Amino acid sequence: MDIYFLRHGETKWNTRGRIQGQKNTRLSEKGLEQARLTAEGMKDLPFDIIYSSPLERAYETAQIVRGERNIPIIRDDRLKEISFGADEGRHINRILANPAFTRKQRYFNDPVHYRGAKGGESFRDVNKRIWSFVEEILLPLEGHKSCVLVTAHVNVIRSFIQQLNHRPLEAFKKTTFQQNCAVAKFHCENGTFAMDFESKVYYEE
Repeated sequence: MDIYFLRHGETKWNTRGRIQGQKNTRLSEKGLEQARLTAEGMKDLPFDIIYSSPLERAYETAQIVRGERNIPIIRDDRLKEISFGADEGRHINRILANPAFTRKQRYFNDPVHYRGAKGGESFRDVNKRIWSFVEEILLPLEGHKSCVLVTAHVNVIRSFIQQLNHRPLEAFKKTTFQQNCAVAKFHCENGTFAMDFESKVYYEE
């Protein structure tokens, strides 16, 4: 079974440096074009089913990439981006400019000890819900589906990459996966996952 993990296209908040997390932002015009080019690049892949974060930017990307395929898109809350709690909606540069915000610095360079703002999540929290998705959704699909698309967010897909490759939490950010509409691909056979590629894009900047 082949599984493709797709990040959503660009949003206006991406370009403005605002922290999105679980805020329900939508794709920008550039993000829509990225999704359309990605759909063109993936048009021949025989997806059987699509799972998506319910957040609009991911679901809209999933709809565009689905194209004319007569297959369902199933929303799953476990695929939402990491919650940044009280930091959501704030400008990242303003937070980083304040030396008191060591918590946000840990987001970039110390995933083991990062803790979200009030109401937010840690990377351990994200890993827990993503592994639940692996065990309850992906593994039971083997033998029933041959090609699956999962559309989500950068930290969600980094969690899949880290855990399915059996990397330690320290390696959460040590991945090439970053760009909007980037794709990671895994193959699942007999309950074992192997990564075919970590980060691919179907458009040029």
